[in-house]
Amino acid sequence: MLPLLLLGTLASLTGCNKVAGLAAADPSLAKINAYIECYNGVEQPIHEGFQTYTSWIKDPEAGPTGKEAQPRSPGKVLSHRVEYCGQPLSEALEKAPATPLDEPVRQYQKAFQSLYARIESADGYFTREDYRRDGGDGMRAQHAPLMQAYATFFKASETLDAALEKNEEERRAEQLKQIEADEGRSLTYYQLRIVGDGKRLATSLQGESPDLQGARTQLASYQALVKEMQDAGVGKDNPLWAHVQRSTDVLIRDAGRRVDRLASGKAFTDREREQERASSGRVGSAPAGTEAAVMAAYNDLVTTSNRMR
Repeated sequence: MLPLLLLGTLASLTGCNKVAGLAAADPSLAKINAYIECYNGVEQPIHEGFQTYTSWIKDPEAGPTGKEAQPRSPGKVLSHRVEYCGQPLSEALEKAPATPLDEPVRQYQKAFQSLYARIESADGYFTREDYRRDGGDGMRAQHAPLMQAYATFFKASETLDAALEKNEEERRAEQLKQIEADEGRSLTYYQLRIVGDGKRLATSLQGESPDLQGARTQLASYQALVKEMQDAGVGKDNPLWAHVQRSTDVLIRDAGRRVDRLASGKAFTDREREQERASSGRVGSAPAGTEAAVMAAYNDLVTTSNRMR
């Protein structure tokens, strides 16, 4: 399943002058921004590549037989995204002050670099179609080490995600309190709220059997927040804000569809599950009512919000 993206360094948001002053006083924010840039840069393509690679193998635990008709590479990650987790990340780790995030980030970087070396090797093998000339020996030989590298990365990813989320929630709460005290419920205030509350909504709908009543409460709360924001005319003179507002509307729509589908008790068909696994992570690429559709809507909200930084 694709990951939920993070907003990024919150004190860098457009128009947040007084909070930006806090950023200058807190050098750890520069480190955290580098950490989030790495995480957001590689998480989604790595998960998509894993889904692509395992989709053509009948039993991923056993591995390929060498007789598959259409073997597929996990695909590579764009070079600039890989770089986010390279030298810039290493430099950020060395900066003072030390933070509780440093060790999870080191483990994440190590796991990513080890995995990516295997991915590059596999991609070359499949791109050259070497399996057509070696009877699939290379395909079988590289499978177990590649899958182990994926497992190590996913474990490091879960640990880092939890640490980043805790840090993000704490910082957002502090910043919202100061922004509201300094400038009221401004554009910056709502930008932080709609992304933070949007993540809670998307998270409440994850899993096979989420708490439906809890999700309904989250959805109603989010709808009220967006209505409050729109009624106040926030961002009406900012052309980029219209895209953010549209993203909130899409998130509400897709969260509502998932709540309705879960409430109906109608199971997802095998075809819908396959379409969900094959979805690209873009809005509209997963069937309505699926977890992937909600995550895609939330991730689109993060992307549009980050464009205003």
